[in-house]
Amino acid sequence: MNRMPLLLLIPALLMACAGRDAPPTAEEVDAAFPPEDTVRCIDIRRVRSIEPIGNHTLLFYMRSGDVWRNRLRTACPGLHRHSKFLYEVRGSQLCSLDSFYLLLDDGFGFRRGAGCALGEFDLLNEEQAEALRQMR
Repeated sequence: MNRMPLLLLIPALLMACAGRDAPPTAEEVDAAFPPEDTVRCIDIRRVRSIEPIGNHTLLFYMRSGDVWRNRLRTACPGLHRHSKFLYEVRGSQLCSLDSFYLLLDDGFGFRRGAGCALGEFDLLNEEQAEALRQMR
């Protein structure tokens, strides 16, 4: 992979997103870092944390230090930086087309909100993950 264009792209992305109120669109995220090799599933037991980027992308931080991006099948209404959610897992794998649900705080506890479908996963390097975090 030629690293020079990536290093030039990151500052341009950060300047373009600085001061914006709206989260990045799926097209902006994909244009910044087009998915390369994708996989259908990741091992859920190795996930350390999950971070939403806009309402269409999740970053899965693994115990190993890897970061997997999941581009959701469609935008997930209400998903944002501080969202709480749960996902249903059958076995130890979290896979494309599996669902997760937003948890909504109604003042008396949490209730299950909209369901959203996962897409395929692709592995990001640390520079890419950091640039996407800055796009939030």
